[in-house]
Amino acid sequence: MADRDLGILGSSPEYDSRTETAAHTTAFKLNKHYRRNGAVSNCTDKSAARADDGHVTSHDYAAKSSYLQQSGNNQRFLDVDFQHPLENWLGRDFVRRLLSYVSRNRPGRKTIIEEVLSSYGDPKAPLEQRIKYWPLHKFIDWMRGSASVQTFRKRVSEHTSTVRGLVTTARSVAEFGLTVPQRFSAPLFSVWNFTNRCNLRCRHCYQDSAHQALADELTLTEKLDLVDQIAAEYVPMVAFAGGEPTICPDLLPVLRHCQKYGMHMSLATHGATMTPRLAGELAGAGVRYVEISLDSVHPEKHDAFRGLPGMWHRTVRGMRHVVEQEGLRLGIAMCVHRENIDEVEDMLQFAVDIGAGCFAHFNFIPVGRGLEMAAADITPRQRQWLLETLNKWMQSGRIGVISTAPQLGRVCLAEAPAEGRQSCSHAGSGGGWKARVVAKYLGGCGAGRTYVCIEPNGDITPCVYMPQRVLGNIRRRRFRDIFRDNEFWELLCDRARLTHHCEVCRFKNYCGGCRARADSYYGAVNAGDPGCIFNEKHWEALVQQGLAAETAPASEPQPAAVKAYDGCTTTWNAGS
Repeated sequence: MADRDLGILGSSPEYDSRTETAAHTTAFKLNKHYRRNGAVSNCTDKSAARADDGHVTSHDYAAKSSYLQQSGNNQRFLDVDFQHPLENWLGRDFVRRLLSYVSRNRPGRKTIIEEVLSSYGDPKAPLEQRIKYWPLHKFIDWMRGSASVQTFRKRVSEHTSTVRGLVTTARSVAEFGLTVPQRFSAPLFSVWNFTNRCNLRCRHCYQDSAHQALADELTLTEKLDLVDQIAAEYVPMVAFAGGEPTICPDLLPVLRHCQKYGMHMSLATHGATMTPRLAGELAGAGVRYVEISLDSVHPEKHDAFRGLPGMWHRTVRGMRHVVEQEGLRLGIAMCVHRENIDEVEDMLQFAVDIGAGCFAHFNFIPVGRGLEMAAADITPRQRQWLLETLNKWMQSGRIGVISTAPQLGRVCLAEAPAEGRQSCSHAGSGGGWKARVVAKYLGGCGAGRTYVCIEPNGDITPCVYMPQRVLGNIRRRRFRDIFRDNEFWELLCDRARLTHHCEVCRFKNYCGGCRARADSYYGAVNAGDPGCIFNEKHWEALVQQGLAAETAPASEPQPAAVKAYDGCTTTWNAGS
């Protein structure tokens, strides 16, 4: 159903963008409304020090961070506005023309970028290429720093998805110039909700999955054609989710088709269907990372949340099958809300103990069936505690950490040294100041800009948590055209259009606020993120309006209760 008050977005005939809550969704049943146009800021104070939005400002937060200030202890510091010399070159017209030339499609041949990287440091490469690309090879020598040629080849030249990402990035800078955050000619990452069918009925399911597939889901032929379209745009990463993707017979044929193009593939599953045979088939089809969801370290709590007895043990057994399969890396995903936030560190330790290489924190956002448990959303102060805890584990090196909360990028900047780990949006994390420069351009929340979601029926949305904002459908338009030509492009790419403290935040180029959370609470794509500590006053207003839950009881984790680690943790009290 299109929003009855606002109508369907996109009166222009070439667009099929729209705001629509599908008939099978909880949002439809609850008559959830979303605004047609973006929110408008009416605040004349454009300073990061303005106190209208929260009890602490991003200006104060940055000022109190010893890692963003010179303190004379001989450490290397990185200012939020740090500029790398290479940035000045990338913005020049002749460099943009060069990037366009080396990244252009060539009939029957790879792009020049691909040939340069494949021939670099390879004595078996054609002599013509080694001579022709010698100047560019010398540039790579300068850029790779202390890394050996062999290491560079292993991590870049022979890593096809990385090469694809470099081609996409070169095309993006060539077309749009260097923008902060960067606009991309194609997404770097796509999540494909492969089917709406699932054999569980989880309380928080953003997808409103059911025991039956939707009647209009893509056919296998349409899915294979979509892979061709995605590959043609050099999208480097595709994550398969659901529903439960492993119960769809089309999964393995589509994975094998993706494998031909060298895309990095991951799979998100509840884990209960995982067997040694399936794990082997996934590895053979090119999957490298399997993310399995676990809601609690206590079996009875997980089972109650998932709606089926015995699920915890079946899920954990599935995790062990992944760990035992050569070529697969396990990630444990936890959607954190008020009912399990006290288990976060126990879950992190559980992930380490079972052999997972990554812990994935998912923001709980009131969308899908999660609308019916909106009171379980954590407060801004709980989220601050959570992100500080994740940062602590990330910096320890005990396990990789990723998060769908873009504020983790800000926490890493302010509460870890420049040589530490930095969250780089949907791309994971990296080490050292170079990763912080990359994080600035990836820009935290990448909804509709660095990342899109593919729905089972071929709808393309900005994010899995924004199913109501449809960029277009691949049965009507090509993937490339949908990504670039839609009603939401400017709102999602232009941080100057944000409202609340997100509009003026010192860290907005690294974070930008969660667009899905803003849309869920305010029905506006560009509203401020009320889950951030800098927007705490807006969260309190939502509580007063009955749209958010009361402040957490004192027994629940609070930032003030966090023990400082290595002097990195910043503790904020109301009114400070």
